[in-house]
Amino acid sequence: MPGKISIPLAALLLLLSAACGTRPLGEGEVARIGSRIITMEELERELQRIPPYQRAPFETLQGRKQLLNHMIERELLLAAAIDEGLENDSAVLAQIALAEEMVESVRQRAMTQAFYQRHVIEAVQVPDSMVIAYYNDNLDARFRRQATAQVAHILLSTPRAIEETRTRLDSGESFDSVAVALSEHAVTRNQGGRMGMVEQNGNIPYIGTDAALAALLLAAPEGGIVGPVETSLGTHFFRVTGIEPEGHTSLEDARASIESVLKPALVNEFFKNTLIPELHERYGVQVFDEPNAEILATIGEYSITRVDIETAIEAIPYYQREAYDTVEGRQILLGSLIEQKILELAADGLGMEQDSFVVAQVEMAMEQAQMTRNSALIQEYYNRFVVAAAPVSEEAIQEYYAAHTGDIYHQSAQTRFSVVATVRGEQQELVQGLLDQGAPFDSVASTHSIHEPTAAMNGDLGWVTSDSPLPYMGGRPEFADELFAAPVGTVLGPWPTGIGITWFKVTDSVEEGARPLAEVRASIEAALKPGVVNNYLRNTVFPALMEEYEVEINEEAFLPALSIGPDSLMTLAQETMGTDPETAVRYFALFVERYPDNPRCDQAVFLKGFTLSEKLRNYDAARVAFREVTESYPESDLVDDAEWMIENMDKPIDMFIPATEDSVTIQ
Repeated sequence: MPGKISIPLAALLLLLSAACGTRPLGEGEVARIGSRIITMEELERELQRIPPYQRAPFETLQGRKQLLNHMIERELLLAAAIDEGLENDSAVLAQIALAEEMVESVRQRAMTQAFYQRHVIEAVQVPDSMVIAYYNDNLDARFRRQATAQVAHILLSTPRAIEETRTRLDSGESFDSVAVALSEHAVTRNQGGRMGMVEQNGNIPYIGTDAALAALLLAAPEGGIVGPVETSLGTHFFRVTGIEPEGHTSLEDARASIESVLKPALVNEFFKNTLIPELHERYGVQVFDEPNAEILATIGEYSITRVDIETAIEAIPYYQREAYDTVEGRQILLGSLIEQKILELAADGLGMEQDSFVVAQVEMAMEQAQMTRNSALIQEYYNRFVVAAAPVSEEAIQEYYAAHTGDIYHQSAQTRFSVVATVRGEQQELVQGLLDQGAPFDSVASTHSIHEPTAAMNGDLGWVTSDSPLPYMGGRPEFADELFAAPVGTVLGPWPTGIGITWFKVTDSVEEGARPLAEVRASIEAALKPGVVNNYLRNTVFPALMEEYEVEINEEAFLPALSIGPDSLMTLAQETMGTDPETAVRYFALFVERYPDNPRCDQAVFLKGFTLSEKLRNYDAARVAFREVTESYPESDLVDDAEWMIENMDKPIDMFIPATEDSVTIQ
């Protein structure tokens, strides 16, 4: 969940305390926040909302706990927002209103869809006479069936294998068993050589198009053996296991596909020529043709106005809008809006709101609306009580600035220039005269400069560092040093450049060094603010909210069920060592807790220590586990190994590799 600010689960658990007088969390309940219970079912639904390519890390025990932690954080912020009365905040109310409009829009669309499906599509039946006529008219074009043969084969590459195959088949041995024993085609061998269907078009599975071979196989009797035959793969013996002769698909087998072809036209005809006229009459549709009328149509008491049409045009994607922004296009839109409204009225009149499809669509929309409401509340609380309450300190700003004056906020010496460019001759003399008379440089540039990019900017060439080429000048001219040394306000030139005869004016300059703090303060605050807010949320807001709302987590809900038994629990713990070592440690400990008399308890404790040492590098905790092996299970075969691990587990592996002759240094 990118961007989500979280608090470590361990810190969360330290702050948990059961609310006085509240019942213990039951089976399937994973957390309580005040009176709000989070169930395992909700946690699993949350998991399923994560895109599949991001889900794997959350499917482990630790991942599910992390996901639960995110849910708890969200519930804490939501509860705090409600208690602060933010449900009446104008920004939140605006988001809720939009969400409610969306629910109503979904309801209307779903009712219309359900009405169209039930009372248009399903109501229109294709007459049997049309089906029969279509079948007869297209009998050969669409319903002719090619002859096909189901074929098996044995692929061979040596004369000896070919002869052995022939002998075994001639002796009456089954084709399947010979294929399993001798065929060199790995894909089909274990299926008794079955390779699929051969058609008249000559396509043969694994071999490709071979019209001659296909004709040979299709001509063979069912059960007949053909071969040996040479193909690009090698030498084959074939057996025809089934034949479907050439013919026609039956009418009943073709009926569904025929109806799917014929039905759309019948549905469209019924909809346009029967249903819509009937609904127009039923709901008293009137269309007004007056050129300047504000009301363009009425459907009973409902009106469609000119504003409605303009709104509909604005909702059309810009690349399609032009086609509707015409008189004809507006007429089409008016007809569409009338049609939409009368379908809504018809659907409502038939009680389509109770249709299962509509109910499901509305439930999803309401769930989304609830999520929108919650998100708006959380965002408003976050902005007011977290972001606004966590300013970046002056000390932090000063420290960050001091640390970066040599890199981020260092600036080279820079000079800003304006230019006027012209051509030799009268134009040059005119410009020189104007400048000599004291005419404003920017005015001369905008009026007389022939260099369009800078003339459009009143001659501004922009900032240039002292060691950089001059823009548009074709590099760094000989006079560049003189330019960069000139004081602000100086006009120099004319010099020939890549843009013409050019005058330069130095309009500003800065020395090399750090940019002023006042100039970069906003960017420093922007860089530091997320970290400050995150720390405040993690270390102040969440701990306070967890105490206020008495958060509880049911750790038992995440543990394997008692029904899996000791052997399965040990296997599960071992399988988890490599992928989720924290969970493996918990499962090994759980094994000893649940089955203290099991003969594999010493193994569980040793593997717990081994996981802590080799996977988590927690040597202090590992030593505790290994000492438990030596003290609690002194007769175990693992005692020597545990003692060795206590002494050596944190030492470099090189210490245990014997030196070779090549590695000995001769003094």
